[in-house]
Amino acid sequence: MLYERKLDSFRALIDEAKIMDADAGLRVLGSYDGRSAYIFVTRFGPTYTAMVFERLPGKRPVGRKLAVMERLGVKDLESLLKKLVLGRVIAYSY
Repeated sequence: MLYERKLDSFRALIDEAKIMDADAGLRVLGSYDGRSAYIFVTRFGPTYTAMVFERLPGKRPVGRKLAVMERLGVKDLESLLKKLVLGRVIAYSY
């Protein structure tokens, strides 16, 4: 069973990242290089990995991988998400 919780503010997103377990993740809507994108965030120990995928309309909503950023500290992750999340925060923890 998959459990998701909606996060609707940037502070809630960062707070959730700080308490994430290794088997948890974040899915964030954003923009990368002018394209609509999903940012998936995972955590291993004290560092995070952010994977950016193209967001497609229709039945196959996830397109090709656009970028991967590894070994991010919490401040690096916060800075990255500030650049990629434009406008209202739409994110889910799982």
